[in-house]
Amino acid sequence: MRLARPLPPALQVASFTVDQALDLGVTIGRLRGDDLVAPSRSLRRRSTTQPDPLADARSLLALHGDAVVSHQTAALWWQLPLPLRLAGDRRVHLSLSATDGATPHIRRRGVVAHRTRLPPEDVRRVGRWTVSTPERTFLDLAPLLAEDELVILGDAIVCAHPGGRPSTRRTLSTPERLVERCADAHVRGVRAARAALALVRVGSDSAPETQLRLDLVRAGLPEPALNVVLVAPGGRRPVFPDLAFRRHRVSVQYDGAHHADPHQHRLDIERADLTAAAGWVEVRISADDLRVQVRHRSGPASRAVVKIEAALRAQAARLG
Repeated sequence: MRLARPLPPALQVASFTVDQALDLGVTIGRLRGDDLVAPSRSLRRRSTTQPDPLADARSLLALHGDAVVSHQTAALWWQLPLPLRLAGDRRVHLSLSATDGATPHIRRRGVVAHRTRLPPEDVRRVGRWTVSTPERTFLDLAPLLAEDELVILGDAIVCAHPGGRPSTRRTLSTPERLVERCADAHVRGVRAARAALALVRVGSDSAPETQLRLDLVRAGLPEPALNVVLVAPGGRRPVFPDLAFRRHRVSVQYDGAHHADPHQHRLDIERADLTAAAGWVEVRISADDLRVQVRHRSGPASRAVVKIEAALRAQAARLG
């Protein structure tokens, strides 16, 4: 069996255009090799490479210079959380300005083209990328998401922390900018977007943390605070609760999969000790606590809600 000639190093990527390959001296015959597949017209990628909407989008922008990466694909580019049904969509979503009559509609396999009004302030250009802004992406996805999913998306967009955190977080926008963008919009889903923005808060690091906050409020518990910093006596390292109830001195920590790491486990033990030294109680919540539903006075609720409510009651009795 004759081995295929290696591609130039510049094409050792997830996706590339036929024109790019031809410019580098690759022949038409080589582009028809069994080791390559065509995710869409005039695109190629190696057959052993997993489909990557962002890689395909980058190549498609080279073919359609007037297009803007949008919707689910823009959320992937901004590294925003999406529910599995949307995150698993391997198609590339591109938006074209509806005000430009000369711009042809994109019709190709693996691409969802959206015709819409695209004012300049809704478009961000970063290097070779042209992508919808976080604010516009939030608005575009509003018709596709349930309220909690939309709040999770909004929380991720506005997430920010004060100084001194162990890790930094890039802030994509602010609640004020999101509200302003949705205020005068006249598109499908704008009412859902406005309703969700009333529940968006700054300081949530993950989708489970946002979901837990929403579940607690829905069950009739006080809304927890975010971006609270606990400092134990003696000047030891501070503790950063995921959710905090200042009045009751209850710190809630959501432990994701990475907390099974032995080093992280040791840090978690130290964190609990520091929380207690600061005069607070720590409640650790797992993914199972969020998923498992139990009986509650408000109706079915997650086991996490019941655990936190029990801690709040105990602290209220202890603190008087």
